[in-house]
Amino acid sequence: MTRFYYSVLFLLCFSIVAYGQQCNIGGQVLLSDGTPLIGAHLILEETKKAGVTDANGVFSISNIPHGTHTLVVSSMEAKTLRQKIKLHKDKHTINLTAEPSNVELEEAQVAAKTVASEIESSGFAVNALETKDIQYQSIQVNDMLDQSTGVRIRQTGGLGSQVVYNINGLSGNSVRIFIDGIPIENYGSSFSLSSIPSSSIERVEVYKGVVPAHLGGDALGGAINVITKKLVANSLNVSYSFGSFNTHQASINGNYRNQKNGLTFRGSAFYNYSDNNYDVWGDKVYTTGADGKKEYITAERFHDSYQSRGGKAELGFTNVKWADQAFVGVLLSDLDKDIQHGATMELVYGNRRAEQSTQAINLLYTKNDFLLKGLDINISGLYSNLRRNIIDTVPYMYDWSGNRVSDYWDLYDGEWLEYQTGAEAGDPTLNEDREKKLTGRANLTYRINTKNKVVLNYLATDFQRKPDDPLLPDAERELIDTRHFRKSVTGVSYENTAFDGRLTTSIFGKFYYQYVKLKDAVRGRDAVTAYEYEDSRNETGYGIAAAYYLFPKVELTASAENAIRMPGSTEIFGNTAENVDASYELEPERSTNFNVGFVLGMFGKKKHNVGFNANFFYRNIQGMIMPGVPDQQDETFSYVNVHSVLSTGFDAEAKYSFDQKLNYRLGVSLANPRFNTQYDEYGDEYLYYKDRLRNEPFFTVNSNLRYTMRDVLQKKSRLSMYYNLGYVHEFYRNWPSIGGANKDVIPSQMVHDVGVAYTFPKDKLTLSADARNLLNEQVFDNWALQKPGRAFYVKASYSIF
Repeated sequence: MTRFYYSVLFLLCFSIVAYGQQCNIGGQVLLSDGTPLIGAHLILEETKKAGVTDANGVFSISNIPHGTHTLVVSSMEAKTLRQKIKLHKDKHTINLTAEPSNVELEEAQVAAKTVASEIESSGFAVNALETKDIQYQSIQVNDMLDQSTGVRIRQTGGLGSQVVYNINGLSGNSVRIFIDGIPIENYGSSFSLSSIPSSSIERVEVYKGVVPAHLGGDALGGAINVITKKLVANSLNVSYSFGSFNTHQASINGNYRNQKNGLTFRGSAFYNYSDNNYDVWGDKVYTTGADGKKEYITAERFHDSYQSRGGKAELGFTNVKWADQAFVGVLLSDLDKDIQHGATMELVYGNRRAEQSTQAINLLYTKNDFLLKGLDINISGLYSNLRRNIIDTVPYMYDWSGNRVSDYWDLYDGEWLEYQTGAEAGDPTLNEDREKKLTGRANLTYRINTKNKVVLNYLATDFQRKPDDPLLPDAERELIDTRHFRKSVTGVSYENTAFDGRLTTSIFGKFYYQYVKLKDAVRGRDAVTAYEYEDSRNETGYGIAAAYYLFPKVELTASAENAIRMPGSTEIFGNTAENVDASYELEPERSTNFNVGFVLGMFGKKKHNVGFNANFFYRNIQGMIMPGVPDQQDETFSYVNVHSVLSTGFDAEAKYSFDQKLNYRLGVSLANPRFNTQYDEYGDEYLYYKDRLRNEPFFTVNSNLRYTMRDVLQKKSRLSMYYNLGYVHEFYRNWPSIGGANKDVIPSQMVHDVGVAYTFPKDKLTLSADARNLLNEQVFDNWALQKPGRAFYVKASYSIF
């Protein structure tokens, strides 16, 4: 962590005097009857800086030049409000009251540049997704991401199953996930995007290929950054959802702030449970009779229940003189997961299961104008203690009927067939991994003036895993030592705005360091020996992103990066709970990434608005890390370097809205990742040279239609209806050039979802109903693992205050 402290000290001593004074404003907008004005757009006409009110009518706008401004508030529920404000202090609190009205939004809203639109105008290929439309429905953040253009979410089953994120055809750990800039793997799998309630999330940023330096990770194919809500107003919200497969999901989140001294408490909790007992069918789902013949059946998954629960509590201060935010918090979570099968559906398990628990402490400190004008600091730290157990001690074989397989052929002395290894996935195990992670992140931004700023980001992780298994022989247990894994990423960027804000440019560099050390037991023919491995690496990456407004509503974007990704801890050490074997000598991935795109609109005429955007990409990857072919006996796999992969393609999105009631979006994504190494080390040509990557979808289409009506049954109520369509074209399970005419193909899939939500007056209570996979399509993912069929859910969300 020494480099971390040096980096912080460097920027604290770094000063530039040419800086224009700026400030922040915040407050609350109420209607004349005292109810909060939700979703109102606020814009400062002179600077186009903007914000949106939350569920409590609270807003904030940052980095505003001192002086006199005109603040405009626009909403469908209120008359447009204009107010002159004079800004001369670092912070101003502005509370406003608006008169109710049913007039449509004025042009001020169209001109407003929200946080999401500013991110999408940064030059990076990025989608900024707001959760306001899904937080009242039985929809997870992963479902929202799966509807985003260029993104494909792949799961091994139902609720709680392993999730793989695919962006522009690249997946796995090539895509990094962050929560407020901290890598999500530090929280453990019990605190994931599948378990975090959408009501606690402000927005999700999806970066495709080129990733800005401020995130600090070593993402190669893209990154997903989840921004959680940081409310200032007092609030308490609860929700509960129930649906198919005995699925229950509940959440609560709240915020309290003492207006006199700034003392603030933030808390949230969640609970998820599902039997995941949905029907499966196909060529892997059968029973075998006494005559040895296979009988193909439609079976109910019988050993796949999932339960997770967790909570996070933070105590600190907000908007005080010495800090914008200063918090210390604790996070607790755990999960219990039955394991139905291995890496494929070939072998059925009836007893194997996993448990996990995480305890974590986090610190957060943010301050604009820290020590000197223009220097913003954001420091966070997380220490987590994770325990993961695998229980697999029963040797009986099961089939898809849910029963043990009878020993018709008297192969053993018992009544039931048993695995010779003594357990379902290899040797009997009570494996326990204890992991300790210490992560520190420091982000410093120096605004030289309104057009130039420098950003330094440092992210460091120290990871230790101590594995143990009481069922192993003592001699082997003694040889297993703690695994050590350290990684740091330092990012530096310079950002400039020129030509009256029409051109935005970001130039950045990234510096990587990784250290791995371990000692493991290796079984030989006659004895168990110790295998020791130690390695350290330093790498450098760099890139540029630019956006140019050719016309006010016509933007051109381009970005490029020489990207590096170090192997992750799971890829190196393995993970028994996810059927992953160790692969100690993996090499880093390297890629040359390019994006070129454009954004048109939104263009409006009367009540109609249309827009279109497209992004073309190029990825030249060396040493791509991918899951290898699963082991046919133990149903496990390890990660391998796949020489060179060349991926090209595009994604495009069209949007249409009418009268602020009807919204339609259509997205298309085509990725063409191909194996690009012609000869092996012996000079022989690979059979699958120029083949598309195995087990990777390459063409997807998704669309979303949403219609909102107001004053339905009651005044100030809101009724929203939606329809989603998702299409994935067929793709090969293995290399297309290997095998005969009957190669395994993951078939084309088209899934339809519908839903409705009704919000009662005063926005206190929302009831919703959702139907997923309405036509009961057979949906597959990851090595032909079947996902849930038709399912129905209902949800109630209530804002207590």
